[in-house]
Amino acid sequence: MSSDIAEIEEPKISGNYSARTQHRWIPAKEAAEGEAATEASGDGSMAGGSPQKDVDEIHHRISKFHVSPAQMYSTESGRMFHAGAICIVMVGLPARGKTNLSIGLCRYLRWLGVRANLFHFGDYRREQTKQVNSDLYNLKPADEDASGVREKLREVVMGDMINFFKNEGGQVAIFDGVNGLSKERVSLADQMKQQNVRTIFIESQIDDAKLLKSNINDATSSPDYENWDQKTAVEDYAKRIEEVSKFYEPMSEKTFTWIRTQNFGRTMLINQLKHDFLTTKIIFYLINVKIKSGSVYFARCSNNKLRFKSDPALDEKGHSYISKLYNALLSHFKEKGNKQGFPQDLEVWTSTRLRTIQAAEVFREAGLMVKPRPDMTQLNPGAAEGLSEEELKQKYPTDYKQHQLDPYHHRYPRAESYHDLALKLEPLILEAGRVNNDVLIIADETVIRVFYGYLMASSSTDISSMRFPQNEIIEITYNAYANQAHRITIPGVLSD
Repeated sequence: MSSDIAEIEEPKISGNYSARTQHRWIPAKEAAEGEAATEASGDGSMAGGSPQKDVDEIHHRISKFHVSPAQMYSTESGRMFHAGAICIVMVGLPARGKTNLSIGLCRYLRWLGVRANLFHFGDYRREQTKQVNSDLYNLKPADEDASGVREKLREVVMGDMINFFKNEGGQVAIFDGVNGLSKERVSLADQMKQQNVRTIFIESQIDDAKLLKSNINDATSSPDYENWDQKTAVEDYAKRIEEVSKFYEPMSEKTFTWIRTQNFGRTMLINQLKHDFLTTKIIFYLINVKIKSGSVYFARCSNNKLRFKSDPALDEKGHSYISKLYNALLSHFKEKGNKQGFPQDLEVWTSTRLRTIQAAEVFREAGLMVKPRPDMTQLNPGAAEGLSEEELKQKYPTDYKQHQLDPYHHRYPRAESYHDLALKLEPLILEAGRVNNDVLIIADETVIRVFYGYLMASSSTDISSMRFPQNEIIEITYNAYANQAHRITIPGVLSD
């Protein structure tokens, strides 16, 4: 080799020039310790909870150490490069699905790695008064005290959002409220501009009578109507809509970026579109979103100890297991009031492995739709397959240490990481949220962990250690405020 070939010099400028020599993410162990310390400090940021508590973490305020499951990279600031900071302001009359939209959007943005938090005006209001006070719903209350409370609440929300951007590394704040007066929207946008934060308004309108009725019924299950009779709650909420409607002003500001979605994405109007990454992702979500009802059920497939490339037929033990799973789920639906057993629109998703396709055959025979999904193949363990912990230490000492630090992102040779699996499963995760019927997913535990992580807004530090025993079916029910999870025991099947 010629001696006059120049050597590559070390970078003289820190930053992206040396990115290849640095870790792409905060190691999982360090992130978990950081989140725990943040929670203990009592600064208002919430660390991820135990993955075994089955609690939706979407309302937890994420700390600066949080790493999202589908996050492509991490930065010192915690923000995506070149994406800026955005305040999303929901606009619309009550029962127009604003809370549903804001929570779903926050869940999706966090999954992508955007540091996003929710700011519900209703939560702030409930902190001020435990009673349902109709004066507070009037956009221009005649009562001076009510007017003062409303103004003070908006100031508190604004202060918390600005603090989120300035001191907590926030990138997207989502303000969930009616925001029905133009002068209030102008004031909010001006204050955000002073903080170098862009504002996007999302106005939700609904003229579909059936959809509106469904939204009102959902709204009466909010904390405002705890222990209320359903009929009385519906009547009171109708009065609230009437009060707000008196002074409500639809979006018409020509200089603002705003998105008007009609009947949850059936039609959409966009004003002053900015072709940047985050705005594009927000529009993508709004186009694909539906008000999801029903549940997603998860069950482990049989014989999970096979080598990755093995694809045998379902054995006798597997047939026994799937029969017990079938009966347990059938009993569950009957207990829920479905006298016919399984809902006829229940979809069953499996991987394309022979044993999972054969396991789903009993559901097909019951008249249900079965969909083999190639992307639902379990995580490929690569060269680590079949090795004990001691053997991994000896054969791959460096990889073993890296895996202990970050089991979510690390790959052993020729293996997949959980992060790879999350990116592969994202289209299916979004599809499960679009279909208007229940879905049963029969899959390997690694696949269930990723699906669960999205639906329950889990941190990447939790996902790889989640446990879903063979003797349980996990049900996650979509809810406007927070998804709800519980576990259904399969009689006659032992835990593993």
